[in-house]
Amino acid sequence: MNEPTHIKLDIDLDGWTQRLQANLVQGGPDGLGWGYRLAGPKYNGSSRNLLSRTLDERDAREIRDALNAVFPDERITQLTDERDQARRIAVALEQEVAELTRQRDHIANDVIAALPSRADVLREAATAIEGIDFHPRAVVRSLETAAGLARRLRRMADDAEQAAQ
Repeated sequence: MNEPTHIKLDIDLDGWTQRLQANLVQGGPDGLGWGYRLAGPKYNGSSRNLLSRTLDERDAREIRDALNAVFPDERITQLTDERDQARRIAVALEQEVAELTRQRDHIANDVIAALPSRADVLREAATAIEGIDFHPRAVVRSLETAAGLARRLRRMADDAEQAAQ
């Protein structure tokens, strides 16, 4: 017999006792099957099928729910407990991530606020260039280049300050 492909609920009439028999049959693709007798006399080969119904997914869910309500499976209870614990851990992790993100954003804002503006950096560079103590014999052109560079940096600082506003 192959692996079962469907489950049927059969109601049969026993030929010897004329009593009803109820069973669940696991059937394979070859039409053969085996079952579990729920009620009635043992099967002796004289039975005649009165009713047969192939169970579907919905039937399986409903039957499982009914059985679990009265006969809970400890494995299912354990899985449910483990799922609940996993959900609690997931919620706690989400809350922790949210808090860490808030703290990161707060620190980033503090760092950005503490950084000097681009205009301040350019002005500091211009002041440093103006403060260079050139050798007395330095070529005038070098002095003019340094002064021109300092003026250009100050203009860039003014432009950066205006762009920031």
